[in-house]
This record gives sequence, structure tokens and C-alpha cells, in this order.
Amino acid sequence: MKPSLLCISLMIGSASVTAGEWDYPNIQTTVNNAEEALTFLKQSYPEFGDYQLRYQTESKLGLHYNFNVLIKGVYQPQKAIVLSTDKDFFVNRVFKSLENTVVRNGEPIIAAELEASRTLKATRPPALSLGQIKTVSVGVFTPDLRTMDRQPVPDSLWADITDYPNLPQYMSKNIEILKSGNKYYLSNSRVAQVDAKALVSIDPISGDESADSSLFLSESEPLSFASEEALGKLVFTDNAFAQLMAFYHLDLSARYIESLGFDIFTDPILFDARGLAANNSTYYYGPKAAVFGIGGGSPDALDGDIVLHELGHGIHYHIVPDWAYGHTGAIGEGFGDYWAGSYSYRTQFEDAFSSGQVFEIDTVFNWDGYFGHKKGIRSLANQDARYFEHAEYRAHEYVAGELGDELWSTPLFQSLKDAVALYQADAFTEFDALVLESMYGLGRGLKMHDLAQNMVYVAKTMYPDKDYADILTRNFNVHGLLKSAFSIETSSKYIDPNKALTVTISPTDRQASVQGMVVLSGSKEYEFQHDKFTTLDISPPLPQLKICGKAMQLETNFTYKFEDDLVSQAWSNIQTLVYGVPKLSNDIKHVDSLIPDAKGSIKGVKTFNLTLTDRNADVGEQFAVFLDIEHDKLSDLKVFLTSPRGTKVNLLEHEKSNTSGFTGYFTTEFDDVMSVFKGESSWGTWRLDIIDYATENSGKLKSWNVSPIDNYMCPDENNNKKTNQSSGGSTSLSFLTLLLTLLASRLSIVRSTFLTTLRK
Repeated sequence: MKPSLLCISLMIGSASVTAGEWDYPNIQTTVNNAEEALTFLKQSYPEFGDYQLRYQTESKLGLHYNFNVLIKGVYQPQKAIVLSTDKDFFVNRVFKSLENTVVRNGEPIIAAELEASRTLKATRPPALSLGQIKTVSVGVFTPDLRTMDRQPVPDSLWADITDYPNLPQYMSKNIEILKSGNKYYLSNSRVAQVDAKALVSIDPISGDESADSSLFLSESEPLSFASEEALGKLVFTDNAFAQLMAFYHLDLSARYIESLGFDIFTDPILFDARGLAANNSTYYYGPKAAVFGIGGGSPDALDGDIVLHELGHGIHYHIVPDWAYGHTGAIGEGFGDYWAGSYSYRTQFEDAFSSGQVFEIDTVFNWDGYFGHKKGIRSLANQDARYFEHAEYRAHEYVAGELGDELWSTPLFQSLKDAVALYQADAFTEFDALVLESMYGLGRGLKMHDLAQNMVYVAKTMYPDKDYADILTRNFNVHGLLKSAFSIETSSKYIDPNKALTVTISPTDRQASVQGMVVLSGSKEYEFQHDKFTTLDISPPLPQLKICGKAMQLETNFTYKFEDDLVSQAWSNIQTLVYGVPKLSNDIKHVDSLIPDAKGSIKGVKTFNLTLTDRNADVGEQFAVFLDIEHDKLSDLKVFLTSPRGTKVNLLEHEKSNTSGFTGYFTTEFDDVMSVFKGESSWGTWRLDIIDYATENSGKLKSWNVSPIDNYMCPDENNNKKTNQSSGGSTSLSFLTLLLTLLASRLSIVRSTFLTTLRK
């Protein structure tokens, strides 16, 4: 759906819960049909209830069987289990969605459209059998007129399409349409224009029908054209031009999907480009129809991005017919944006006229978004969005200050750009195919990390000799979208030599048996093996040749298995630790100030200031920030530091932690986030902003500091890393001083004896 307004809300800590799990069996079992798939599930997962086939699909990689879950004979609307096989019928993975992901007042909701789909009341074109398909030349925009013109953003929004400052240019394209009798219809085997009248619902008890026409235009829209010439002469101010634009882009994309090897749409895609009076467009799940609005100054279908975005909803509804619950709202919107953005990027990239130059490829709705009263473009490059598994991620809603739709579209589109940079034009078709394939094998309740994990799996399977999996992994990790099987925390990044170093490994969700090793650079490998656990504490030995104030690498590698009959998987992690604790020049500032909790969609914000008075001091290698924050849930918070010169960095951003709060340092030498301050004057007021994005968890800032570092505190003061040479001396220096003193004394005695001899 293309919204007229974006609802701003926060759903962190809502009733949404964990759902999906992927299993990869390590046994070679073949499943040739739905009956054998059911037998496999009953034998492998007898504890979850009974299973009933809902549907099966086929993709480029294999077959997928989607089952309902019944507990004591009762159908579970939000639960599903999906078995996938490869082309040789070997079971390769199982997606389990066995928890209710969307709960209201303690009860799981039911997606009415999924369980009792509506139908569309509409006037339709003649059947294809009553005519013949003709090829006709028409003029259209692709993807929109602003992009074709490379027209800059207007100073103020346009109120009407006649406000557009340039004379329109059209691209001449051939389309296949139906000629029946003496009339022409925008209809073929892939796409068909209709005149939408109402949505029809059936009462599940009485069986009575009711039609809702409140959203639709009351006047009838013509379906036919008198001649090929009439079609060819349409201009963008004609009402019928929107119908032509929608038909062209829907048909072109449907043919493109077929060329990628996917058979997604079994029936023609229905559409009405002038169906809704509002500034909004929708793909209706039940009737499988895209209906576009005409409000807001420009009909939505004049923008190819909106047409393809709505088709994106049709794509995921056909690949996953039970698309609902979990994060499907934001994922669906994000995928629609990606599908539109991918086409626009591909069109510009392959256009010899543009010489490879591109126009606003990191945004969608580049035409329609500048008409009306509110700018409505969306970003494909929102690198600030971060993933919260327990947020709800409904369509068009903000989570932690960022639009959930963009959280999904951004890593996909940025991965496409990286792929094109590496593999040029081939990347468009290969990556688009990968994105489509990754939606197969999923079911109700899927969350973003479930789809991200499957996308990396598909990339490795479809293109084992290319870097698509690595590209996706890198971009997903920017946003935290790949859910790691484990988390690892150390007692501190800056090792206090007077305290034992503790490395805590915790499963993020499922417990597993592990076997592996931890090694701290320069020390011996510390091997370990453990059955399933909730937390595992390890104390690796420190290296013998440790130097105060120097960095060390902590490397953890192990294999793990969730169950004996599942494949063994690898997990690794590398962290930088520093031997010694920074000793700061300035005293720590104790504040004990409460951090306001968020209230609904209103964030809790608290600002703290600290002034450094040395006018001649600059931020160098030895400079640090100390924070002591007490908070029930650190992932609720963002913590920003702003220098006196206005440079702003994000110290903490929704960090996951097994402990309450954070106590530690950030230094310019060992923390990249601080390096941007180097060379700035440290004189003036430093500002610390703590923002709480979620309700129900509270905390306070106990103390903090911004200061140069005197040295690093270690047991052996010889090794202290100095930034202030007035600090205490070393043993070697003391010995040298003593030696020089003795020599001076000896020389004094000799000199005295010599002078006495001379006097004699």
C-alpha cells in the first residue's frame, strides 16, 4: 500500500514474540509429495501437534509444502510449518513458526483477509477467447517523467500535474492488448484492466453477501478504446493515461518475472488505475487486484514506482499465500519499494542515452512524492534504521525513530548496488531472482531475521561461485538483521588486571551443544566443550607478553548443533580488548540523574553537559569518554556525544546486553566511533544525549566523564602507556638514577682528593 500519511509509532516491547526457526536436517531423506512431507513432519516434530496441508509451491530451487498446525484438533491461525526440498527431492530445510507473533489483550489476533478473503465487484473486459491479441505502439513514462527529465526537486510541492514545469516527453513502447469486436482493451494473458466497484464480503455464519463501495470512485471508467490511434495519442493529462501507465508497467514486470524463471501469477493481474478517490493505492489480497488512487494532485499510476510497488505486494502474496503476522507488514512494504527501485536502477543503468548516469536511485516515488501537501518519497538508503526482533513492524510505522519499511528495503537495494558494482548488468537479473527465490519456503509469522537468514542461504545455493551471500551478510549486519545464534560479552573491553577476565557466551534463542576454542592474541588456545546451556562463562588466560595500554584480539570459534539430527554449524567472533584501564586526567562527574522513560510514541530524552577549560588542548590519541549507565534494558537506549565543535557520534545504539546498563570507556585510539574527534579542540562544552525509545524500562546516568588519558593502570607501572611524563618513574629509571648518584659521589671524592693534593 502507498500511504498518504505515515503513522509514527513505537512498538518495541509490544506483545509481539519470537517465532520462526530454521532447521537443516543432516539426514538424506527424500520427499516426493505432500503425503510424504506430512509423514516426515509427524516423525520429526510429533510434539507440536497435528499438521494439515495448506498449499504447496515450486520455485527454481525445489518444492515447498506449507502446513497448518492443529493442537488437539484446533486450528492455530498464526502458526505454520513449511518443509522444503531441493530439485532431487531431498529435504534441505524446515521453517517452523510455532508461536503467536501478534497478540492483543492476551489473545492472538486473526487476519480476517487471510481467513475470509473478500472478492472484487468489477466490470471486466471480454474473455481473451472472444478476440485476438494485437501489438500496439504507445507513449509512456518510464519509470516517471521527472526521472526521464532529470528534473530537480521543486522548491515547493506541485498541487497538480499541470504545475510540472517541462513539456512532457514520451517513450515509444509496444504493448500487447486485446482486440474484441471493434474495440481495444488493456488486457492480455498477464494483465487486465477492470473498473472496480466494491469489495464483497460473505458473512461466515449467515452466508449473506455485503458490498462496500465507500473507497471506490463512483463514476464508471471506460475499459475500451475505439482505435489504436486513440491509444497512441494519449497524453498524461488524459484520464486514460493512468490506465495505460499501470498496464504497461505491470505487464513489463510480469514478463520480466517470467524471464527470471518464476511462474508466480497463474491468472492475469487485475488493476484499476483510477479506482480509488483518495491519494492512496492498494493491492487487495482476496481479489488479487491492484487499485490505484487519483488524489494528491497526480494520479498514483503516473509514477511507475507506485505501480511496481503495488505489484510487489502481489508477488509476495502469490509466493506466500498465507502472508500475515510477524513482520510481514513492513517486509511487504520494503520489498515493494525494492522491486520499484530495482527496475528504475536497471532501466537507467542499461540506457545508453544516460551513459550509465543515474538519477535519485536511492529513493522511490520520485514523481508522485512531490505532488500534494506532504512530501511522500521513501528512502532505499536509510542506514540509521536498526532491527528490534520484538518490535511489531507493521506497515508504514516507525520503530526507534526509523521507518520499518525502509529497514527492509535498504539492505536489499544497497546489496543490489554492491552487486552491480562487482558484476555489472548480470547482477540485476541474478540478484532479483535471488530475492524472489528467498521468499519461498516461508509461512505465517515470519520476521525480518527469518527472511534475511533464508536469503543468505539461497544466495549460497543459487550462486556458490559469486559473492552475493557475503554482500547480503555485510549489508544485513549494518542493521542487525542477521540474528546470531550466540552473543558474547566480556567483563570489560578495557581489562582490569586486578579482576579476572570473564567471557560469557549466551544463546540468543535456541540452546545448542558447542565445541570450540577461545584465544587471546599471544596466549594459548583455551578449548571447551559443553552441552546445551543458558550461559557459559569462560576465563581464557591472558598472554604472557602483555603490554599496558595495548590492544589484543579475542577470537572465539566453535561449532554447534541444536539437535543431533540437524547439521553442525560454525560460529565465530572477534573482539578487540585493551590491557589496562584508562586513568583520566579529569575527575569523574557523578550525576545520578534519571533518564525519562518513553511514553507511547514520545521518546524519553535527557541531556548532560560537561565543560573542559584548557583552551590549548586538542583531542589526540589519548582521549576518552567514561559512562556509567544503569538501565533495565540497554537496548531501549541511544546515547550520543557531541563535541564543542558540533561533531556528533553515536556511542551506544540499542545495545543488547545480559547485564543491566553499561559501565566502560570509549577511547579515540581503540574505538572507531571516537576517531572523528581527533584534531578538534577539546575546549568547551561536551554534550551527552540519552534517548529512551521504549516504554516500561527505566534507568539513570550515574556518572560520566570526558577527558584526556594520563596513563593506563596496570600492576606493573613500568609498562604504563604514558601521555603525561610527570607520572611516576620505572624501576629501570630508578636503578639508573642510583647508579648515576653513586658515580657522582665517587667523582666528588676523587675530585676532592685531587684538589687536596694540588694544595699540598
